[in-house]
Amino acid sequence: MTATTLTFLCVDDDTTVLNALRTLLGNSLGKDVVLETAESGDEALEIHSDLQQDGQQLAVIISDFIMPGMRGDELLVRLHERSPHTVKIMLTGQSDLEGVKRAINEANLYRFLEKPFNNSDLLLTAKSALRAYTQDRELERRNAELVEINNGLEKLVEKRTAELREKNQELERLSVTDRLTGLFNRLHLDRVLEDQLHRSQRYPAGFALVLLDIDHFKSVNDTYGHPVGDQVLVDVARLLREGVREVDVVGRWGGEEFLIICPETTFDGALATAEKLREMVAGHTFAAVGNKTSSFGVTAVRAVRSDDTISAMMARVDSALYRSKENGRNRVEGNI
Repeated sequence: MTATTLTFLCVDDDTTVLNALRTLLGNSLGKDVVLETAESGDEALEIHSDLQQDGQQLAVIISDFIMPGMRGDELLVRLHERSPHTVKIMLTGQSDLEGVKRAINEANLYRFLEKPFNNSDLLLTAKSALRAYTQDRELERRNAELVEINNGLEKLVEKRTAELREKNQELERLSVTDRLTGLFNRLHLDRVLEDQLHRSQRYPAGFALVLLDIDHFKSVNDTYGHPVGDQVLVDVARLLREGVREVDVVGRWGGEEFLIICPETTFDGALATAEKLREMVAGHTFAAVGNKTSSFGVTAVRAVRSDDTISAMMARVDSALYRSKENGRNRVEGNI
């Protein structure tokens, strides 16, 4: 039997009836339908088990109602538990319809036919049952295809959404990142400054700023060229990231200037951070250049003055940096 072969099973304890069904249905159901017969409910269940093991489909069963041993309604109910898609038809000559009702309720009975059956009516019912079975299976197949397509679309949407989220995150990162050093850019620093100022106005913890400038940086570009100067900036950026806390925000303020925003930090704490960074830069050997130094300015928000502004703070820290350069460079100056 091929994978698409359908089995049509007739069950009756009367061999005369089985022969009549075999004669009527044998040449009328199509070449893809195999007709099987059984003389009892137990034999019918055995045939169904064999079909399952062979991967074949029991499409339709016609069963007599009154049979020795297992009655037709019991057979159809038990078969329905194993094969709910099989179309079930009952033959009955009884006026008592309790068994038919049970088959309808518990076995999803397709139709019942009275004995003696009309050949034309039975043949029409058999063909209709086969058609119902194949249509249901085709509908299941198409539904499964639609589910698969839908799952594929959902996965594709999830993938595209994740890709879009990643791209948006990357765009967001690029929008706040200095391209050369990988530090935060001026735009992001401005946002953080505003946020820290607002927080300091609501909560007692203040914040401090450290502004530094690489000493005599122009001479690096003039002597060694801009690529070497760019590498110095990259190296300084790395040193700054390594020398601050995770909560501190390090960014390139512009040119060879870097700004560090230190949340919940006192003026003295920021001075200590600046001195630590000054020593790190001064102690580092830059490729092709050797040693370089930096000058630092430090300030902190004036917590006791509600009118302190970002502009005022930047003016103070810039003034401190200028004083550091005026006093010989490679030093830290504060302005509170």
